[in-house]
Amino acid sequence: MTTVVEPVLSATGLVVEFDGATVVDEVDLHIPAGGFTVILGPNACGKSTTLRAISRVLKRRAGEIVFDGRALEAYGSKELAQQMGLLAQDAVAPEGMRVADLISRGRHPYHSAFRRWTTEDDAATRAAMEATRTIELAERYVDQLSGGQRQRVWVALLLAQQTPVMLLDEPTTFLDIAHQYEVLDLLKQLNGDGKTVVAVLHDLNQAARYADNLVLMKAGRIVASGPPREMITEARISEVFGLTSVVVDDPVTGSPMVVRR
Repeated sequence: MTTVVEPVLSATGLVVEFDGATVVDEVDLHIPAGGFTVILGPNACGKSTTLRAISRVLKRRAGEIVFDGRALEAYGSKELAQQMGLLAQDAVAPEGMRVADLISRGRHPYHSAFRRWTTEDDAATRAAMEATRTIELAERYVDQLSGGQRQRVWVALLLAQQTPVMLLDEPTTFLDIAHQYEVLDLLKQLNGDGKTVVAVLHDLNQAARYADNLVLMKAGRIVASGPPREMITEARISEVFGLTSVVVDDPVTGSPMVVRR
């Protein structure tokens, strides 16, 4: 008997506009629970806009978004922040903030006038810092860190939030190649520990190596979605990116690898 994994997050007929122009057009998106999904596509095709819309950061003009069987609008702000975390590409820490203070902000969704900082918050923050190797950075100022260190700090904040679903908008942008793989290795580890991970990436080969579900977008629409082996083909790469290529097996992982012809 085949086990069917219901999507934890889905959008139907999603439309998002900016200044009267349609940026995301009638998108149907299904994010499987427990998966590592990567959204790929050319610049300005609507990847980041889609991610922000399904996290309720951006308003949509039309469409329905369902998260764990409930309409996204049915969630209160704190309830949603306890279930779904977003790391935006343009995240900026306040000037003069220390690393430990920034990471501790991941616990804000659990606080109220009647609930202050607890030992549970301490444990969650420390676990996030251990997982991202940021403990040694705790007393440093965020604006004094390297790009790779800052990105690990932002991922730690997201981890401290303890959400089962993590959304990341271009988490490897501006990082050198070593730090890109460091961040992706961490995300894959978190996914293996049970997190549902959704990321916007630019690198086709990194996406094919780490993700189990790829979503290909072009001009505000989804062209196709599915396993990397089905999505990373010469025909698909030509259709979506206009690139003539050869697809071979990655000699390390066996995942499909794109080589420009």
